[in-house]
Amino acid sequence: MRDHIPNDVKRAVLVEAGHRCAIPTCRATTTEIAHIVSWSESKDNSFENLVALCPNCHTRFDQKKDIDRPAIKMYKHNLGILNNRYGEFERRLFEVLAKSGERVFVLGVAGDLLVANAVKDGFFEDKHVEGMGFEVRGSNGFYKNFPMTFTYWVTDAGLEFIKRYATGADIA
Repeated sequence: MRDHIPNDVKRAVLVEAGHRCAIPTCRATTTEIAHIVSWSESKDNSFENLVALCPNCHTRFDQKKDIDRPAIKMYKHNLGILNNRYGEFERRLFEVLAKSGERVFVLGVAGDLLVANAVKDGFFEDKHVEGMGFEVRGSNGFYKNFPMTFTYWVTDAGLEFIKRYATGADIA
C-alpha cells in the first residue's frame, strides 16, 4: 500500500512550481503531484522526489514515457534556481520570450526593477532609448527625469539561457 504524501510536502511542491506544471513549455494550472522516481521503485514521498505536473504531462511521463526521468529531474533542479534567483515577472517573461523568439521588448514604469536580476546576469541589456519621462524640478535646482518606459534587448547569453530553460537543459 502506498503511503500518503504529507500535506506540507504537497504544499511545498506546489509552491515551488507556482501551482503550475513544472515543465516550462506547459505551465498549465491544473496540477498533480508526481514521483520523479516511481513510488513502487523508491517508496519515497520526499520533497526532493516529487514534482508538480499537469495531468497531461504526468501521463506523458509516467505512462507514455514521452518525457524521461532525467528531463523531469532537470525541470525540478531548474525550478530551485529560478525560484531563488528570479521574480515571478522575470520567469513569465522567460516563458513568453521562449515561445515568441523576440529579442526586443519594452516595459513600463519600474520595468527596470522587474528584470533587475536578469539584467545583472547579462540576459537583458537596457538600450536606454529616450522617450517619455516624468520630470521633477525643485526650487533649489534639483532636477530628475524618471523614465516611463524601458527598452531591452535579449543578449546572446539571454537567448542561450531562455533556450536551455525552455528545453529543460541545466540553467545553472
